Amino acid sequence: MILCLRTVEVPPEWRQRYLDWIAAGREIRQQHGILAELVCERSDGGPTVVITAWPSHEVFDAWIATPHRDALTASEVHQAVRYAPIIRYDVPGGYLNLPGLTLADPAPPTTSGSIAPDKTTPKEETP
Repeated sequence: MILCLRTVEVPPEWRQRYLDWIAAGREIRQQHGILAELVCERSDGGPTVVITAWPSHEVFDAWIATPHRDALTASEVHQAVRYAPIIRYDVPGGYLNLPGLTLADPAPPTTSGSIAPDKTTPKEETP
């Protein structure tokens, strides 16, 4: 597995559109082998970092070469954001707590301030 990190500068007025653009591209990226994509914002307002996980350099390189990626990067939202070069990291060790990750919902709170309901907690059934 490899991780790709990239610092991005998202203009404040484009933030939500950028997050929506990331979400909208999920299906096509998954069809090309992406394992994860995380947008990380610093609490002190520093630069945003986008982390993607891929099974291998070969799968990532194939994604970079596909016309589907070109279509995404040609979008107005992509053009509004400044991107630093992608830095690749091999992952020689570590772990993922997959059951724990299913409990964490990276979706932002709703406009009412509440967090989206936990979809993994079964509700009690009345007999």
